[in-house]
Amino acid sequence: MSIDILLEWSATLLGLLFIYGLIERKVWAWPFGTLSSALSVALFLRAGLYAESGLYFVYVLMGFYGWSQWYVRSSSERVALVSLPIKFQYLALLGIPAALGLGYALNTLPGVSYAYFDAFTTVFGLWATWQEAKRIRTAFHYWIPLNIASVILYGIKGLWVYAALMVIYSAMSVVGFIRWRK
Repeated sequence: MSIDILLEWSATLLGLLFIYGLIERKVWAWPFGTLSSALSVALFLRAGLYAESGLYFVYVLMGFYGWSQWYVRSSSERVALVSLPIKFQYLALLGIPAALGLGYALNTLPGVSYAYFDAFTTVFGLWATWQEAKRIRTAFHYWIPLNIASVILYGIKGLWVYAALMVIYSAMSVVGFIRWRK
């Protein structure tokens, strides 16, 4: 078994545990997500998806941050969600020039793959992850299109297990969207 397959499958299984726990608003989800992200850093470096690798490194850091933000007396308790005014979401528009700038910078690196696509999922993934860590209800508004875009990106790169994971994440993001609205 190659290291890439081992990394991809391990990260995928841990990622599934993470998304399930996240939808259920359980603090125990964060260690699984953090470890999944750490394995993903290596996988994406090997695949030439440098922004994705950087994104998943930030996910590792955000995993610790999210864990601390969600921490309650018991890992079996559900955490409360936060609502923000809709005008707050206009800040996401700043992600467009940020993604274009990152894509331009990535295009100068040797071995880079799909720089602008990679940059888009990275910039908006950071925005969605920050909302997730802060327990902001609108996080799944971003995860649904991001996960669908990631299916395409990972499929193009031949990361089929990860592409399948993103199909599952897309469906689970719809579930999360519905549950987090309650």
